[in-house]
Amino acid sequence: MNGYTYKDAGVDLSKVLDLHDKLREILSPSSEKTVLGPGHYSGVVKVGDLYLGLHTDGVGTKVQLALQYQNFEPVGVDCVAMNVNDLVSLGLTPVAIVDYIAMESPSDTLIEGIARGLRMAAKEADVDVVGGETAIMPGVIKGFDLSCSALGVSTSLKSGSEVAPGDLIIAMESNGLHSNGFTLVRSLLEKGTLKVDPVELLKPTFIYVKPVLESLPYIKGVAHVTGGSFSKLRRITRHRLNLSIEQTQDIFIKIEKAGVPHEEMYRVFNMGVGMVLFVAREEAEEVMKITSRYYRSKVIGEVSVGEGIVLRTHRGKVLHL
Repeated sequence: MNGYTYKDAGVDLSKVLDLHDKLREILSPSSEKTVLGPGHYSGVVKVGDLYLGLHTDGVGTKVQLALQYQNFEPVGVDCVAMNVNDLVSLGLTPVAIVDYIAMESPSDTLIEGIARGLRMAAKEADVDVVGGETAIMPGVIKGFDLSCSALGVSTSLKSGSEVAPGDLIIAMESNGLHSNGFTLVRSLLEKGTLKVDPVELLKPTFIYVKPVLESLPYIKGVAHVTGGSFSKLRRITRHRLNLSIEQTQDIFIKIEKAGVPHEEMYRVFNMGVGMVLFVAREEAEEVMKITSRYYRSKVIGEVSVGEGIVLRTHRGKVLHL
């Protein structure tokens, strides 16, 4: 593949998948109470009549841009968003968050900024931050790292098992890059091929909890579009997905012009799609009414007989993902 790729920047997605496979092999749960183990949007156990989902995620190397530009509030929002958005992708209602902040040295500015972001996002997602850990680790951490763990509950799951050929695929817009692909973005910045306002890069991840939970009675499945882009939709169904992205956001056009191959863009970045809902055709209008009250939404495809993901890009290229 010509151009500058994620692998060139130091992230080999195929190797990451291999590591995931090794972890699943070693950590596969044996307990009957485990409903979903590693490999989905959340680990889920059943206790009595309740499904309890646990999820952990971080902000990735976006933290390095936050440190460079001394703007920490957005990554606090990101950390909550990346967790609660994954929980609602299984129909779980997020209820609590704990955070983990590891620093090279103490910084009041950093802690206060992250805490403001965590508080803002927790309010938007209607969760409580019930605790956490702050570690000072010189020699181990350079700068800082940030992650959260989140708990969600439900009496039923939306695993995608009901998705069927003929269903429509509705997308809610992203707020730019969200929290994925930043190793590649930072590499382009360092090379000097990408020039962009830091404010655009640090836009926080949208929180989709309210529109998804409100839509749950009408939908069959939910997919949070993050690392690995549209390949994440395979977690929901193995039916063939026919997608069309007619337009994308300016930030992705700038990144592609900075040297990233067109196909690689659709394998790494969300390309303007933050959350995807699978819905029966007759329920699509009602779901669109709900989601459009929160974020711009549109039908981007449908489920059909067969396998794989076939995507027509904003440049009219057909990709098989």
